[in-house]
Amino acid sequence: MDMNNINPELRSLHEETVNLSSSSESYRSLVEDSINFIKLPPRGGIHYEPGIIELRGRDNYVFIGDLHGDYYTLLYILDAIWDNIDKYTVIFLGDYIDRGYLQIETLVFLLNFKRNYVDKVILLRGNHEPPAWLIPYPHDYPHVMELRYGGNARELYSLTTKLFDNLPLVAIKYNHFMALHGGPPLKVLSASNWKDAFTATDENEKRKILEEILWSDPTEIIHGYTYNPRGAGILYGSTISQKALQLVKGKVLIRGHEAVNGIKLSHNKRVVTVFTSPLVYGFDCGGVLVYEYSVETGDYETKKLCFNSEKHEMLILNNTSIQ
Repeated sequence: MDMNNINPELRSLHEETVNLSSSSESYRSLVEDSINFIKLPPRGGIHYEPGIIELRGRDNYVFIGDLHGDYYTLLYILDAIWDNIDKYTVIFLGDYIDRGYLQIETLVFLLNFKRNYVDKVILLRGNHEPPAWLIPYPHDYPHVMELRYGGNARELYSLTTKLFDNLPLVAIKYNHFMALHGGPPLKVLSASNWKDAFTATDENEKRKILEEILWSDPTEIIHGYTYNPRGAGILYGSTISQKALQLVKGKVLIRGHEAVNGIKLSHNKRVVTVFTSPLVYGFDCGGVLVYEYSVETGDYETKKLCFNSEKHEMLILNNTSIQ
């Protein structure tokens, strides 16, 4: 990738990424700093424990799915929208590390992006930003850190897991959408409001809610829920997604987690899976979802984009319309 041809502001963030990821000291400083601001919502938004961001106002939104160290796809996509970056809040759906070639650079870039554009960036937690009691496979980020940082890697990874524990879990825009990594917790079935659906009464319930948010997948096989072959979370049918959306009076549930060729629609187009790391999985499409306010209709409209990794261009996917 020729960095001289990308937006100067984006190029500056890339150069800072190279410097910040080059030494254990600069990496440590960034992660420590990030723990203090990673929960901060966009301007006008509110953060609730255990990690819910309620969005306010009439911003436009760009959703980017799993990256898994696919650093150059990330840069290409941001370069494609950068001229209009001021009018978007960029919501990342988790899974920044593991599998890919530039995992450290991807995480460092995103943390620095959040630090520099704190009102315009949300970094949600994925299952590959794991709690210590639920490690995914593969989870090669500790090994990648050891190759880069040597004897400091173990201490730095411990610090990084503290950062993971502070990542937001859910972004909600009332009357519009719920965004998270995997799926809503089953507590949505009994909750009277969305805050209750994510609030645990004890440690066991807290773990259960977190597992279901990070690991669950939609299914068309049943309306309810069943065992997930991943070994964690659930497979949830349309009854679960509909109830979750009813709690926020929302139109669409936006999530990542599944390795699909760009974008997949489920549950009568009410659930949208966005996957953005084509180079890691051999796909030809890195999915991007744009949720944009239209003055003409007086409402939000969705646009599904595909970054073609071979042609290095952004294509509009009209054949998977959500509307």
